Amino acid sequence: MSISLEDLKVLLKSYTSKVYRDKAPKNTAYPYIVYSNISVGKKIASGKTIKLMPLYQVSLFTTGTEIDLLPLESALSNVPHTDFMSIQGDENDDTVTNFFTQIRLIEDLENVK
Repeated sequence: MSISLEDLKVLLKSYTSKVYRDKAPKNTAYPYIVYSNISVGKKIASGKTIKLMPLYQVSLFTTGTEIDLLPLESALSNVPHTDFMSIQGDENDDTVTNFFTQIRLIEDLENVK
């Protein structure tokens, strides 16, 4: 199923209301989601760009375990995305895990602002 950025944000907010673009505010309580544009592809027909196909990284930051990821996987069950990977780091003596995936979106040119 193809999905737009607005639809993706709605799905992410079904997991948590703490959804941010590019960076969460300082001292945001875990878990929270950050999404970022990492590239933009395009669909071309008859020599014209008809759709933009941005690639987004969606990250779940948590002090918990992969169990925290299950509701997000459920929310994204009908959306093609890469397997979740993780990176761990320390913040204020807590282990914070960044579970992340990539999702290719599709946007009509007339809907892009």
